[in-house]
Amino acid sequence: MRYIPHCLIIASAILLASCADPQPQAGSSAELSIPAELRAIMRANREIALPPPHPDFDEIAAGFLTPGAPNDIMRQLQIASDIRQQRRQAEREVSPCDLLAHEDIAWEIDFVFDILRHAYAAYQYFGGDEVFLPLRDSMLERLAGMDNPLSVYAFLEDLLAPSFQGVIEDNHFWLSFPGGERRLFDAPAHALHMSDEFTLRRSAGDLVAEIDGEMHRVLETTLRDGQPANGILPTLTAEGEFAFAFGRFDRVGNSPVEMTAHFENIATSERHSRVVALPMVESPPQQYRLPLAKREEGGVTIMETRTFMPDVGVASDFFDAGYALRGEPVFILDLRDNRGGIGYFPVTWMYAYIGQRLIVGRNPALLNFRLDSLVAAELSRDSQRQQPGISWNWPDPFSREAIPDDSIVIILMDNYVASAGEFFVSILRRLENALFVGTNTFGVYLTAGMDVITLPRSGLEMRIGTVLTLRPDLSQFEGVGFLPDLWVPPGESLERVLAFIERYGLNR
Repeated sequence: MRYIPHCLIIASAILLASCADPQPQAGSSAELSIPAELRAIMRANREIALPPPHPDFDEIAAGFLTPGAPNDIMRQLQIASDIRQQRRQAEREVSPCDLLAHEDIAWEIDFVFDILRHAYAAYQYFGGDEVFLPLRDSMLERLAGMDNPLSVYAFLEDLLAPSFQGVIEDNHFWLSFPGGERRLFDAPAHALHMSDEFTLRRSAGDLVAEIDGEMHRVLETTLRDGQPANGILPTLTAEGEFAFAFGRFDRVGNSPVEMTAHFENIATSERHSRVVALPMVESPPQQYRLPLAKREEGGVTIMETRTFMPDVGVASDFFDAGYALRGEPVFILDLRDNRGGIGYFPVTWMYAYIGQRLIVGRNPALLNFRLDSLVAAELSRDSQRQQPGISWNWPDPFSREAIPDDSIVIILMDNYVASAGEFFVSILRRLENALFVGTNTFGVYLTAGMDVITLPRSGLEMRIGTVLTLRPDLSQFEGVGFLPDLWVPPGESLERVLAFIERYGLNR
């Protein structure tokens, strides 16, 4: 059975307040640094993002091992390989209007589940035979009541995709027409809801807001049903001030569009409540998807990277970019809308920036579920395979080893940062003075080592991960992502960070 003991959470700013140092006063030497309370938030969030391992990790992870492949799948994989090769030679285009007899679809459903059972890294994670075999049988039952013959479009949209929805929560898994992409989850599962009506500041240990010219202490926040809720998030104002705002981070559809804030007038002790609207914060798409762009604004270096795809990125460029940023007092890495590619580029950048390789070796958080070399060669164009159970020779994305760094690195992110983009976030988390600004990342990390398989009868493509990535504490990452230190609308984050740098003298 799938094991997720708890969801990724963010450190509560209210709880941190009792142990945080006072806000630096204007004119003091401490003004030329990150505010002490924000540093406390950064430290707490790093502990959450890079958690210690679950005490039973090895035993639980062993239960996710993929069963060995029986002889019949060898024959099926060979059929798939032959037909794929024939289609390439004939340059046959698969049309959504192509018709398939029920007999062909039934055969292909069995084929899909064989592939999942023997090659998909998350098969056991999502329940194994106990979940997938009844799902296969229900698909065959539903097929009996559908048109015969059935269009390829209907096979994909009305049978395959809906059946896996809610069972496979893996944002790397997809079904599509050749060259297309049909993810099961097309939008972020979690989102930020935030109000810009009030600016909350720290005063004598309390959070206060100015209302109608008078100062009010924030007592608590509650949901519409009166249930207490942590509805306060650290943020930056448009002027770059470190402050707090009313907001909620929750699964899309669960978070209310409003909540109630309870105040006390500091001068009169009168208490009252206000309903606070919490609109969802959108992440606007970035205009250009260049792998690297470097510029300077207000004396601050900004490096933008929107993709790590190998057809547009060059490793030497990332090495040069990382090396060039050494010694900068502060710089900005703009990762907004970076939807990933290959992890070699982030590793190259990091190697150049810190001047040493990240620790490499057996990683208890990465389990490699490759099949044996013969089967794997049929599953993928990449024949360089490792044996089952051996992890990637790759830096641990959840390593807790801190990397000393005198520079302040400010990372802009949003909920479209995914896959290799999130891998970059994970290793940047280890930098001593890394500050993350924006919203949560998408949460596309459960599987890797992607294989694209052409389904023999329909010509549809199915992409599966052959490597399972688990957080050390086994908490959920998929669809949740990494959370920022400062929650800021992504469309305004660059401008607010530049103001923040100037306000606190971080570039001096």
